[in-house]
Amino acid sequence: MIQDLLLDPSLLPVTIVFFVLVLFSYWQKLTRYVPHLAIVYLAFLLFTIFLYSDTTAYQQEDNNNIVEDSMELEVMMIEDSVVQSAGENIQASTGMEVKPFVAPKQPQDNKPKSIVVQRLVVCENIDLKQRKPLRIRDVFIDTTSKIYCFAGLRNPERSENITHVWKFNGEPYATVHMNVSVSDYFRCWSYITPRENSAGQWNIAVLDDERNVLKEVDFTIVPFNEP
Repeated sequence: MIQDLLLDPSLLPVTIVFFVLVLFSYWQKLTRYVPHLAIVYLAFLLFTIFLYSDTTAYQQEDNNNIVEDSMELEVMMIEDSVVQSAGENIQASTGMEVKPFVAPKQPQDNKPKSIVVQRLVVCENIDLKQRKPLRIRDVFIDTTSKIYCFAGLRNPERSENITHVWKFNGEPYATVHMNVSVSDYFRCWSYITPRENSAGQWNIAVLDDERNVLKEVDFTIVPFNEP
């Protein structure tokens, strides 16, 4: 504590000022002020000693806290390592084998599909407002702008995927995929645009997602004979 006081940078200038004032008081014959100066200087010394003692106590307390925290942290790390080692020993002693998770297989539904094509026609146009075919035919001329396949299906259980497969003279011509939601009467359609040399025998079939033919219809395109 005394060592800290002697190392205080303010001690030397304050002491010099104190002795200068004391000498000045004796020189001016103002000795009655010397006790007052001594009391002020003594108060300075006591305050400085108290300040250093308080600071030292705080430093010791902080050091103790740092040591305790570091020891606690070290203990926690040791406990974690012990728990991990114990877990490894238990796993090795029991002989348990960790296998990757495999999602269970969904049971296959062998029930026959309930989707049914109730109506399948070929026509020249579709009434979009009433969703019904217009000018149903089985023979078309090759100048027809579009030829539609209209299908009405009953699908009572679940959503199903279907395909419209167009064939020309027995060869695949176009394929259109559709999704049919649950409905008592689901209507959908696809179309082709006749081109040159499109006269011949045509077929349109509706297939389910297992390529089973639900229903099909034949039609003919003939050339337009100009007069």
